Amino acid sequence: MTIAPLPENEQDRLQALRRYQILDTESDELFDSIATLAATVCDVPIALVSLIDEDRQWFKAKVGLEAQETSRDLAFCAHAILNPDELLVVPDATQDSRFHDNPLVTGSPDIRFYAGAPIVTKDKQALGTLCVIDTKAHQITERQREALTRLSKQVCANLELRLAHKKLELLNESKNRFFSILSHDLRSPINSILSLADLLADPDSGLSAEEVEEFHRHLLTNAQVTSRTAENLLQMVQFEEGRFTFEPKLLNLREILSAAEGALAGRSSSKNITIRTQCQPALQVWADPRLFQSIVQNLLSNALKFSHPDGRINIVARSDSDSVTLLVEDFGVGIKEHNIPKIFALDASHSTVGTAGEQGSGLGLNLCKQFASRLNGDLKLESEYGQGTRVHLTLPASAPV
Repeated sequence: MTIAPLPENEQDRLQALRRYQILDTESDELFDSIATLAATVCDVPIALVSLIDEDRQWFKAKVGLEAQETSRDLAFCAHAILNPDELLVVPDATQDSRFHDNPLVTGSPDIRFYAGAPIVTKDKQALGTLCVIDTKAHQITERQREALTRLSKQVCANLELRLAHKKLELLNESKNRFFSILSHDLRSPINSILSLADLLADPDSGLSAEEVEEFHRHLLTNAQVTSRTAENLLQMVQFEEGRFTFEPKLLNLREILSAAEGALAGRSSSKNITIRTQCQPALQVWADPRLFQSIVQNLLSNALKFSHPDGRINIVARSDSDSVTLLVEDFGVGIKEHNIPKIFALDASHSTVGTAGEQGSGLGLNLCKQFASRLNGDLKLESEYGQGTRVHLTLPASAPV
């Protein structure tokens, strides 16, 4: 028995296969009907939509066979994908040196005849085959060859259709979430801004100078909340639609931290919160500047939001040979244990008011988690209610090899 070698493009091929998220899914009438038609056209008892992953062939659709998968080492289809532009035909497996002693030939299902048309994607990756099998040796006609080839293309078209449907579902979920956030988190501060602006513009309001100053502060606070929420929404939409330009490079971590502290200096000053930073001046991290700045600023903003007035925040950066870990620690209100799983949920309704009444979209940590993953890093959170929260961000220290 000859075990098929791996294709030269094996890693790209496997990546393409995973893209369709098809392995180990439930049966599908579209694929079942193609297998049935292939068996009928070729007048054979067995037809399969076979997909080849690292170590097996798995059947998305099958006619005349009970097994759901077999070892890749035994698979005729593993040979077929080596030549994506050709139909592999084995008229009599017992007379073929590659297969004559294959357990699928010497035992059940007693393969004699095999014909497999590679399932080839638009980027020229062979995922598997649409194959037909018989327990009797024979040839295949030109008309049957053509039909099998056309049906294999229909398999690929159905894979693309299925993938497009999944993307559409995700876009609909994103759209629904987007409008939910608009309704829930932007309506309140915008209405407040309009009310305050109307009051301040009214010459007959009778407001004292102290009241005017106080309302101006409220107006500024609500405008800042609205701006932060809108920016988070914009980043979320760009990121989910793949329109976020990603340009990683080596960044000086100290400079990023200083910029974030400067951007939030007004908030830390208004609550008299001390920020203590430990970071070596030359420490570098491999990241996209916009994504990383957004992560750091969101983490610090969250820590300020839930810190008590006159409190403190610790920022500590540590490195090893491969990665950099940034700790942002506050000693504020903390998070109740049952609410921790909700923090990274795609649902804005879990936002919480800060210690000084600060509002927010609740998108911050969710975005940070997504951005960290996109940067080949990770973000973890630990919290104790009433004691504070610690967020650990880990990112690569250098470009991937």
